[in-house]
Amino acid sequence: MSAPEPLRVLVMGAVKHDYILHGMAAHPRYELLAVTDDEAAPDWAHARNAATAAALGLSYLPGVSAALDRFQPQVACVTPEVPRHAALTVQAAEAGLHIVQDKPLALALADCDRIVAAVERAGVRFLMWSRNTFPTIQQAKAVLASGDLGEPYATHVDFYFAKDAGALLGSGEPEEVEVSWDGLGELTLEGIYPLAYLHELLGVTVRRVFARTTAHFFQRHADRGVEDLGSVTLEMANGLVGSLCIGRIGEPSHPNIGELRLHILGTKGAFVVAEPRPEVSVYARGLKPGDYRQRRVGLDYERRLLDNFAAAVETGADTMLTARDSRAIAATVLAAIESGQTGRPVEVSSLATS
Repeated sequence: MSAPEPLRVLVMGAVKHDYILHGMAAHPRYELLAVTDDEAAPDWAHARNAATAAALGLSYLPGVSAALDRFQPQVACVTPEVPRHAALTVQAAEAGLHIVQDKPLALALADCDRIVAAVERAGVRFLMWSRNTFPTIQQAKAVLASGDLGEPYATHVDFYFAKDAGALLGSGEPEEVEVSWDGLGELTLEGIYPLAYLHELLGVTVRRVFARTTAHFFQRHADRGVEDLGSVTLEMANGLVGSLCIGRIGEPSHPNIGELRLHILGTKGAFVVAEPRPEVSVYARGLKPGDYRQRRVGLDYERRLLDNFAAAVETGADTMLTARDSRAIAATVLAAIESGQTGRPVEVSSLATS
């Protein structure tokens, strides 16, 4: 049998995570056509778009409507700066394009709801970029499905990642914050990953949260009143309870990628999932202080995510993380941020089933 025709992809904003684009470029089911963006995007975004397009061997055509007319794509890959996610994703859905979007879904629930409505009205497939295809997550899912743990009733996630974000708090080091930095806290930017794991493994929604948040590590977070560290308790459907500890802790705090673990307790047993594994430990001369000693292997999660999306486009099935799923995660994050600011538990806003 002949191979299916590749899905034709228009990149709408190439400002943030180019690993999504490189994953598509390397996948035989996708053909990157060009990069476009809103003509009113800031100058630095146009420059970043043009540079990313050139690195991928693509043209850059400002003006989304003109690019849609010229290239006739089937798929939009939406990766601008976070505040412009909603506008470009809604525009893509209204043009009838299937969508792969960078995280988070949007910064306000009203914009999240606009995305869900546009995607479902158009009947297109939507995939939020995540890491749910990691081997450890899928193996944990198989264990849960087997029933060996019984009925899950409690969970905890550590999601501490050892990435720097400029000058450490109180260091007095001068810092010029890059113009592309969104000035957002880590719950907004990274909370989708641990919450997506819980969605993938347990399939339940969060109903209420209580959070404590702070700027503990980085000066830029403290200066802007956003968190780089937080703890969140989760009250979920079916009586399930959980907790999440999340933070951008910086390279000085951890010798490797960070502490990324999930704990799930069931009525028959429990397990711990070390998210980065499998890994290989490397101890050798010539390593720099910031080099990771533990290195992930066998991941290829981008390809598996894109396999999932292509299958959804072909069959009409849901993707691994739909717009509605992503809206539920965004609502949990926004509730946690509000709780951290007010010191009170916050109910998570739900979206009516259509």
